[in-house]
Amino acid sequence: MLDSESFFSIVDPSQNIIVAFSGGVDSTALLNYCYELKQAQGFKGNLSAIHINHSISPHAQSWVEHCQTFCSTRKIPLICKAINVDGKKSGLESAARQGRYEMFQQNIKSGDQLLLAHHADDVAETLMFRLFRGTGIDGLKGPLQQRQLGEGVLLRPWLEYPKSTLVAYLKDRELSYIEDDSNARNDQDRNFIRNEVLPLIAKRWPQAASQMQQTSHLITKHLVAQDTLMSMQFGEDLSESSLNLMFLKNLDSETCDEVLRYWIKKNNIAVPNKKILHEINKAFIKSQPSSKTCVDWSRADQAQSGGVLTFKDGDIIINNK
Repeated sequence: MLDSESFFSIVDPSQNIIVAFSGGVDSTALLNYCYELKQAQGFKGNLSAIHINHSISPHAQSWVEHCQTFCSTRKIPLICKAINVDGKKSGLESAARQGRYEMFQQNIKSGDQLLLAHHADDVAETLMFRLFRGTGIDGLKGPLQQRQLGEGVLLRPWLEYPKSTLVAYLKDRELSYIEDDSNARNDQDRNFIRNEVLPLIAKRWPQAASQMQQTSHLITKHLVAQDTLMSMQFGEDLSESSLNLMFLKNLDSETCDEVLRYWIKKNNIAVPNKKILHEINKAFIKSQPSSKTCVDWSRADQAQSGGVLTFKDGDIIINNK
């Protein structure tokens, strides 16, 4: 059962609401839910939708037309934007996501709330995908419920609900939606997890997706607390884009690793994996670095800037790659 009180604890009805609308199950449920709430309670903010045409599927134009019809029937303003996806560098799925979010950012204004229909099954899928690839604790917090996006804010108000709740909502209202045939193909890792792994797990543990979402939520709370404690204990030492080497060498190895991760994250750079962190320790902490010492890394999906560490005047210096 979808709960409006929980929804409004995250979404501000006095501000504009924009729903990311693909026309699929999840976003159709979210957009129609927002429409019903606006009809019943009268948001002070405007309700609109944005559809991104990735120009990949031969059905892309018919999906645009479906979304236009859905919104026109309800008098919901709809923005349709087409993007070109180049998956050669980071893979098709990652490139599509990056292009989609760039377009979202370009079309969100100050005070706007962009709502995405991610749910507990998506969180479970993301956690499993990251675990199978190998991830640190930051990767286990899953999709964030709220974060800044351009001049506005991105919100995921339905992370606690399983997909079955959204499907039941659509069936109850006899609403049609788009079914992307590419989602049935298991050549993409996420599709394989979604179509094969999670259903198999659910047969034995029906609440597995919701339980994984709760674990992700607890990890997020732990990381927030850890960052607060890091700031309280080491804030002055970690406030710049340079970090004193002797300060690091005086820490035990476990604390040193956590301080490095926190400092890198604080500089809005992708946190390095275990292999890169080992390189950083070897090059800077356990050796005598010089002006030529350098360690760099990047994220394969390019969702966040990579980093470059160099050494100057007793300090490790961090820059975007």
